[in-house]
Amino acid sequence: MFDRLKKIVHNNSKDSNKQQPLTPTESTGTHGNGLRTCVYYSDWSIYERKHFPEQIPLDLVTNIFYAFFNIDPNSGEVKLSDPWADTDIEFQSPYDSNKKINGLLARFYEIKQHSRHVKVSMSIGGWSYSDNFKKGTDSEAKLSKFVDSALKSMIEYGFDGIDLDWEYPENRIEAAQYLQIMKKLREGMRNLETEHGLSKDSFLLTIASPAFAEKLDIFNVEEMDKFLSFWNLMTYDFAGSWSDKTGYHCNLYKKSQDELCADDSIKYFLSKGISSSKLVLGMANYGRSFTNTDGFGKPFQGVGPGSDGEQGFWFYNKLPMSGSNEEYDSKAVIGFNYNKDTKTFVSYDTVDSVSTKAQYVIDNKLGGGMWWESCGDKYDDPDRSLINSFVKKIGNDQLDSSSNVIDCYDSSEYLKKNFGDI
Repeated sequence: MFDRLKKIVHNNSKDSNKQQPLTPTESTGTHGNGLRTCVYYSDWSIYERKHFPEQIPLDLVTNIFYAFFNIDPNSGEVKLSDPWADTDIEFQSPYDSNKKINGLLARFYEIKQHSRHVKVSMSIGGWSYSDNFKKGTDSEAKLSKFVDSALKSMIEYGFDGIDLDWEYPENRIEAAQYLQIMKKLREGMRNLETEHGLSKDSFLLTIASPAFAEKLDIFNVEEMDKFLSFWNLMTYDFAGSWSDKTGYHCNLYKKSQDELCADDSIKYFLSKGISSSKLVLGMANYGRSFTNTDGFGKPFQGVGPGSDGEQGFWFYNKLPMSGSNEEYDSKAVIGFNYNKDTKTFVSYDTVDSVSTKAQYVIDNKLGGGMWWESCGDKYDDPDRSLINSFVKKIGNDQLDSSSNVIDCYDSSEYLKKNFGDI
């Protein structure tokens, strides 16, 4: 099979740059008919960020993606990235004052028990572990180990599905390798659904997808779509330290032809025949900064320290910066602030931008919205919360209310340890 990957090619089609109503395609997706609101929760959130599962507004969220599982590049085995946080640390159950449970994964299974509309998927890879995709699935034996261990982990830890986040395949060979991962995982999910008496597509298979043509053109998008439940589009990070001038990093529209934007990403997927209802618009709970600059579109030198030590990265709940006012570009649909004293420019999603994006989702019959990452929102202030503003615009009654999977984990030793017979 891996020799045949070298022969796989596909045609690319150019997307339109005009701001015009899109042409949504009818839904072929499954697992509920409502809109999805998805957040990624990182297992390192419990450390310096002190962000815990019960802080997520579950009445506003339909899907949670637990980030990240790692891959052993030598064997292909999918494994925990931080066992202490994932399965070992002792927590007091927020639902039972007399109960102790171990690990974040037990916390999320408990959420599933009490909020049956919330689906929780395991996300594999991410920026830090993406290199392991290539080596960890480059043979039949490794691919088989990857698939078997991923599906075993899905059942062992009580997940509703698997999310893939390879950033990024570099050529058509690796893109075809990625496609084989999806195909084999979906086949395995079908077998598990039959084994446990579940309806078809009860388990979710998703991808955190690049959102611009430079990365997408090597993909066979149409074939990938056959196996995916929906696409989480990373329609952010359009500008940053790698840019040659200051720019917007999560804008819906562009102000000049040399910019990237989310609207172009959506048009790209629609041009490939992907159902609009399977496209989930990505939004950022953070901003990206530029320093020593006179503002948008100007030269810069450096990106600054950020809000939590990461260069050029500001959590939304730490914005606007001290000494600056939040502003809004209604043409590009993005917020920003500029500190004249420090000559620092930050662009980010705001209440105004996500409300406009929510209307865009409605108008174009998209599948919903997604945020990286959960700890960056301002959940304690509903008027400032991005996900609250998004849901307020689309209507809570429009969210997917289908039930999660709860009855097929009787073989899990981890869940039995925490919850007894299930």
